Amino acid sequence: MDAPSDGKRLFCSRPFENLDITTPLNVVAPDRRGTAYLCCPKWLPVSIGNIRTSPVADVWNGETARRLRRSILDGSFQYCTKLCPFLQTKSGPVQTADSVTDERLRDIIQNNRDTVPEGPETVNAAFDRSCNLSCPSCRTEHIIEAQSQSDIEALQRRLESETFDNLRTLFISGSGDAFGSPFFLRWLRTLKVPKHPKLRIHVQTNAQLWTAQIWAKIPPEVQERMASAEISIDAASGPTYALNRRGGDWSTLLNNLEFIAGLRARGPLTFLQLDMVIQDNNFAEMPAFVELGKRYGADRVFFTHLTNWNTFSPEELLQRSVHLPVHARHRDLLSVLHDPILDHPIVNMGNLTSLREAAESL
Repeated sequence: MDAPSDGKRLFCSRPFENLDITTPLNVVAPDRRGTAYLCCPKWLPVSIGNIRTSPVADVWNGETARRLRRSILDGSFQYCTKLCPFLQTKSGPVQTADSVTDERLRDIIQNNRDTVPEGPETVNAAFDRSCNLSCPSCRTEHIIEAQSQSDIEALQRRLESETFDNLRTLFISGSGDAFGSPFFLRWLRTLKVPKHPKLRIHVQTNAQLWTAQIWAKIPPEVQERMASAEISIDAASGPTYALNRRGGDWSTLLNNLEFIAGLRARGPLTFLQLDMVIQDNNFAEMPAFVELGKRYGADRVFFTHLTNWNTFSPEELLQRSVHLPVHARHRDLLSVLHDPILDHPIVNMGNLTSLREAAESL
């Protein structure tokens, strides 16, 4: 994409801090498990290598990784897509280069450093698609990757041995569910966190299985490192939840949110985010979703428009993509975007930001 034209060069810290380790979207290419990216593949869709076949350090500072970082340092962002919500909002890891205050990042900018010898600060473990639900926006069937257990556990061991000494945040899981995957749940139960004092854990989950009983089976020293959580909900009512979170139960979710809200209020959680992927069957519930976030003590309510993860035909994608101007209910979405509750401090409009700004000008 073109360099931002707001008169100030932008900088994004993610390619200098973040490593996404992914899994193939289907079983046709199992050798792709372990493919590495410097950001979400939908936002920066250029792989920097595969850690199944190469040491993490070689992938992390390989020629492709360095080329991508140079595209950030020169302000062009030429490999990034317009789907990135941080570029839209100039928030999170994206800010003007002259407003960066972190000493390490200032050094990177001032000296045009395209290598990061100390390794990633954040790893997104997105190489296991196992989940207890089969949400239509994510998959077409229920997936437990039992046949790939050895590959998944080998990648876990490689990350532990090659990244954990300098790692600050481990994301579990960007591809399935932290509690719905038997392999990731076992990882949480067996992590030797005392060896890595800087490590904190971020869990991504639908929360259907995040119960007091399962929580109690995670060692206290690991519980203490679970600092943040992101819960995918995509609804603010039972009927809509049944459509978008196939296999989930609304009352179970609400009960578990009560428990999780307690972990946020008393610790160890220091940050809680609720996510809603906007589509034609749920956009009217956006204001109610903000209220849901307020009720359960969320620090952020995050909205994003629908992305096709190879689960929809082109026709169904168009039918669901209410954010597109050609959609029959697009103007209804614009009306919802006028709701003042979306100005609440906990709301992040993600890649709907520009659309809301346009709606407000109508």
